[in-house]
Amino acid sequence: PPRSTLFPYTTLFRSLLMWSEITGTNPTPALLRDRLAPFALDTVLILLAQVAAVRQTWRNDPAWKNDQEITNELLPSYRTRIKSIRRPHHIAFSRIGILYVAKQACTACHCATALSEATPADIEQILTCCLIAHDLFIARRPLATDGTIEKAATLLPLANYVPHDTFPRDLARNLLLVDKISPTLKGRKDYIDVSATFIKAASIPPDVFIELSWIASIPHVTAKRTPNEPFILRPDYFAHESISQAHIDAFFHRSSITVQDLHEQSQHHDPLDVNFLALQRTPLVKVGPNAYIAPDPGFLIDKAGTSFYWTLHEATTPAERHALLTFWAVLFEHYLHWLCTTTYRGKGTIYTTPCFANNDEACDLIITEGSCLIMIEAKASILTTTAKYGFDPPALERELLRKAITGDEGERKGVAQLHYNLSRWLKGDDIIGIDRTRIKMIYPVLLFLDRAFTGPYLHDLYNEHFDRGALQRKPRRTMTPLIALNINDLENCLPYTHHHGLAPMLDSYYHYARQQGPVNRQFRVPLLDGEQAGSDLVRDELN
Repeated sequence: PPRSTLFPYTTLFRSLLMWSEITGTNPTPALLRDRLAPFALDTVLILLAQVAAVRQTWRNDPAWKNDQEITNELLPSYRTRIKSIRRPHHIAFSRIGILYVAKQACTACHCATALSEATPADIEQILTCCLIAHDLFIARRPLATDGTIEKAATLLPLANYVPHDTFPRDLARNLLLVDKISPTLKGRKDYIDVSATFIKAASIPPDVFIELSWIASIPHVTAKRTPNEPFILRPDYFAHESISQAHIDAFFHRSSITVQDLHEQSQHHDPLDVNFLALQRTPLVKVGPNAYIAPDPGFLIDKAGTSFYWTLHEATTPAERHALLTFWAVLFEHYLHWLCTTTYRGKGTIYTTPCFANNDEACDLIITEGSCLIMIEAKASILTTTAKYGFDPPALERELLRKAITGDEGERKGVAQLHYNLSRWLKGDDIIGIDRTRIKMIYPVLLFLDRAFTGPYLHDLYNEHFDRGALQRKPRRTMTPLIALNINDLENCLPYTHHHGLAPMLDSYYHYARQQGPVNRQFRVPLLDGEQAGSDLVRDELN
């Protein structure tokens, strides 16, 4: 059932084992880099890739026992001290800690090929850097004196690298967008043949690219490895698949980078930030002839998921990217319509692209359940790298205002759209098909494709711009605070509508989230605990 889609941030902060706790000294970036400097980059990345794969850091599961076993085995010099301070839920090897060390290694290590295997002492020295990393990035915490946007900017970079376990749905959704939704829009003037565009740009069909991303991920998903080459991916791994060599070559071309190129590319980036895009864009690193590793298995799995759009985006010429993003938003809106009309099993009524009497669009979708009206505005906008990872409140605020809150150039977006159209309807401007006399409860919902828009504190920020009091008019209706969800949240809820309406689910989520506070707001619906899902077409399509 819909539960937390990310590990709570305060729990994350409390659970990480710190170098300062273990040694009693406060580490510095220079210390971390000095400990990495003696080693070849491929040595460090191979080791981190193996630890990440065994720890399955791509999953939203802390796996406490697994972490303790690896710590005891690989950090023997610190075993006694760690055992004396370790609580049951302590983590030594977190996803973001491993990523932080991998990024540091890209500039701190030398690029010569390792001549010999790392010794146990070498392994310990490299992996203690994961503990140092926890101290370094955890120092960025929201202050009590911060405003909402400052708190959001502080936590958003970390939020994007907390595992979400959404990749099966993300993968299925991409296949649906390309194979099922896109062909139905051929009559539009702004139509883009996404499949043909991807083939032209990347030399591989999108469904084959997604398939290869998934196949390459299987050893990490199942945590199976061979004794001689743990988690080393070779092109002949695909030999038994009915996929042409040209497509396999194109997949590696789009998904991999050599150690030398990664080292050179990293010289131009700030090593101390938490922007791991170099590893995210090319999750496979070539460490030898026909030998590849994934320093972060989550990024490899995600090439078929939320990173799929970015593969298409980067393979498209700059002149065509705006049109591509615009059409991707159209695809997302039509996917929302398909999802709700085929999966919703409640007693309510669905209105796709509801309009006012003069044909002005009121929102992207409305669902009425008895006296409840759920008004959904869908957004396929994507936050830029600077906004997501820059720890820059003004930059994040500017982008949120433009893409999710007010809009620009006279065009309302997101919060402003919902508020204006609700106000218009409440003042008497009818939406076709909606009987205003029956409606007593209104749920305004912003639905995002990019889950970064639903990061910590952003729900509160949206509501700071949503003047709910101005919408309380006679005859008096109850207006809930604006609810910000991502598409996975809705996909998880709809299969349960054969037992419960969507409005009671939103009530259950809101009452639960209100008790958690903005830093730990998660999508959890206690109403559905113990319930069995009904038809789930997204999962069915994936299967």
